[in-house]
Amino acid sequence: MEKKEIVKYFDEIFKPIDFERRGNSWKHEGKELEKIIHLQKSRYGNTYYLNYGFIIKGLELNNLEMHIYNRLASLDDVENDRIQKLLNLESNISVEQRKIELTPFIYEHLLVELQSINTKKELLKRLKERPHINDIPLIVKQYFHLD
Repeated sequence: MEKKEIVKYFDEIFKPIDFERRGNSWKHEGKELEKIIHLQKSRYGNTYYLNYGFIIKGLELNNLEMHIYNRLASLDDVENDRIQKLLNLESNISVEQRKIELTPFIYEHLLVELQSINTKKELLKRLKERPHINDIPLIVKQYFHLD
């Protein structure tokens, strides 16, 4: 599979739900938050990562790509390994099989979260549900008064 094929596949998923592609990113502008999905190439081959998160409007980024950053992954080791293989374009998986298997992961992990958070209040609620806030940038912790 070529990069252009996976980008086209992601376009087919993200554009119908109002994400606009700019380069390797798909963005959705909301009133309070900008939602970002970014296709990142690994330095070590033709492997990709699908990162996603939020930019809080009116808050400086301070060299951050996004204020809240996540990566398409699973807590289940077997699922997580499969996601990594599916995003490795050097793996010997057909284009159709790759799409069939990747689609549920994208909908169940990435899009469920992105579509359920539309306001700063909803984002704060989700952040408070995390087991820890160690991966939240200081500027965001200060903005939301998180300890």
